Amino acid sequence: RAGVSKATVYSHYNSKVALFAAIVARRCGKMIPSLAIGEFAALPAAEALSRIGREFIALLLSPDAISLYRMVLASATRFPDLGRAFYAAGPDRISAQLAEYLRALAANGTLDADDPRLAAEHFFGMVLGHLDLRLLLGLTQTLSPGECERQVAAAVRAFLRAYSPIGAAPIPVARVRP
Repeated sequence: RAGVSKATVYSHYNSKVALFAAIVARRCGKMIPSLAIGEFAALPAAEALSRIGREFIALLLSPDAISLYRMVLASATRFPDLGRAFYAAGPDRISAQLAEYLRALAANGTLDADDPRLAAEHFFGMVLGHLDLRLLLGLTQTLSPGECERQVAAAVRAFLRAYSPIGAAPIPVARVRP
């Protein structure tokens, strides 16, 4: 399709796996836009985290993302470089961006997060819960917007409780009813 020979392609990539890893990294880069940390700085923490959670869940549970994730999981054992490329371009990058935002919240006393990177991973883990697993395993084909919103709201509430400074007034978070 590119109109070039295999030799030309392999002059840029030393193997099929390296080419495949580059394709996966590029696809992740297109799927996962940079978090606009600056735009969240002016928002209350609960609102910013809710927005981040909704964007994250919509992205990771999209059919394209589920398809890519399945493919990488099926290939990563045989091709570890592919797994590393996927992780670096996707989960590692977005967790680092959230950690930057959480570091700012910790610096201004809003959160008590000694390890903002670990806190970011906790947050994303709570947002996903088992929603992605149910899609990956084909237990469901779609999730309702209400189910996703309840998941995000519960994750934000639990995260802010866990990372609020001791003795600080709780950060208000709206509840979403089933």
